[in-house]
Amino acid sequence: MAEMEKNDVEARREFKDPVSGKSFFIGIPTADDVRGADWQYSKTYTKSLVEGITTSAEMMDILMRRGIIGPEFEQRQKELTDTLSLKVESLENSDNLDDKQQAAVDVASIREELFNWNQRLNGPMSNTCEQMADDSRLEYLTSRMIQHEDGTTVWDEYSDFLTEKNQSLAMRSRFEVMLYLQGLDSDFLDKTPEAKAIKEIEQEIQTKASEAIAELEKTQLGEEKSQDEEKPQAEKRSYSKKGTTKKKSSE
Repeated sequence: MAEMEKNDVEARREFKDPVSGKSFFIGIPTADDVRGADWQYSKTYTKSLVEGITTSAEMMDILMRRGIIGPEFEQRQKELTDTLSLKVESLENSDNLDDKQQAAVDVASIREELFNWNQRLNGPMSNTCEQMADDSRLEYLTSRMIQHEDGTTVWDEYSDFLTEKNQSLAMRSRFEVMLYLQGLDSDFLDKTPEAKAIKEIEQEIQTKASEAIAELEKTQLGEEKSQDEEKPQAEKRSYSKKGTTKKKSSE
């Protein structure tokens, strides 16, 4: 049992508070934590429903009636998705630095356009009973899963998380737990094809700049060495001229 707990501690995911820089950890939720989160989901869902918040099914009907979603929405979504796939493929096949840079910009642009298009659906759906209840469930799990280095929870109660004054820590913790539950790494955005390409471009530019600086320093060093070699010869010629003049004067 002790060995299992030790392994759990070592397997925890670490992240830092963006304000203080202090490290926090994501622990594995217990069965009681999961039951508490499910209870929180049910309570929030029921409360939202009683207060007149629309369900996901009702919101879908509203969006369909208003023409916000439907065949045209799905067709444009497919077009953007297909375009994104082609742009990513073009990026992966780019060898030239300029072509790769332009391809990375194109991928980032079309990905943002696809995200904004999907917001026509995702935005309204985030205000449904189901989504609000799911947000509440996520917050409850966050209050139970975030730990200090010694394994103790940061918040003693769910209510303590809701009243946390350090909002940057609360929001970052919620985001990290969401990624954890979805099986995503904290740096998943840095692993997109365009992010990798931009990083490669920056490294290549930096390498070329370092090589150029080294070549410039080498050239300057060669010029200085050449000047140092010419200087004694110039002084020797000057000395010879002075010696000749002096001899003529004595005669």
